[in-house]
Amino acid sequence: MKKLSLISHYYNHPDMVLDQIRYWESLPESFLSQVEFILVDDCSQETPSFTATHLDLKVFRVISDIAWNQAGARNLGAFHATGQWGLYFDIDQRFFAEPMATVLPHLDRLDPKGMYYFQIKELIDITVNQSLSHHPNTFLVHLAHFREMAMYDEDFAGHYGYEDLYMPKVWERNGGIRALFNNMVFFEDKGFGTSNLNRDLSRNLALAEQKLLAGTKNAPGILRFEWERVAIPKATTQPLQA
Repeated sequence: MKKLSLISHYYNHPDMVLDQIRYWESLPESFLSQVEFILVDDCSQETPSFTATHLDLKVFRVISDIAWNQAGARNLGAFHATGQWGLYFDIDQRFFAEPMATVLPHLDRLDPKGMYYFQIKELIDITVNQSLSHHPNTFLVHLAHFREMAMYDEDFAGHYGYEDLYMPKVWERNGGIRALFNNMVFFEDKGFGTSNLNRDLSRNLALAEQKLLAGTKNAPGILRFEWERVAIPKATTQPLQA
């Protein structure tokens, strides 16, 4: 079992996906040997052309065309992750290898009921144009506990927002805690996003308020859509390390 599953999802922008993979491929083998990468394509219209890689990489594609299905895409990633811990992050956020490598040896010391957030460089909340120290979509979690105590509520799929804010409330209701690694900067935000999408929050805000009043319960059932695994060629030789 790998120590850590690094989980991200994307919609369109294949160049961003391939750029991340190239960065991951440049990381030292001492780091890569302890992790796996999981990517989920949220029914993109523009898809990357994957080439052979030495990474432990799994890619899944959502076939059902559901708007704003981040909840489902992230659940699909957790469903297939085999690491003891999972690190979630958006595809436009890049982790720094050196600080992340310092976390790996200490995973066993972390509270498995903890949801750990990371400081992110150059992160701006575009809705209010203010700097943020961390992002709700970027966190480290013990995957067995996450599957049992939280997962994302797919009732929010189809409309924008609040699935990422409601899920931690479910986590805490089930005995989880949240904490911030504030001793160093772990991620850099690349300031990249998909435009021309409906970001009306009103429907999901009302849904979140309704669910909080009802006891902060998660909806039954996950992966309410069709999906498939994408074949990724495996490189036959290891790259030379710099």
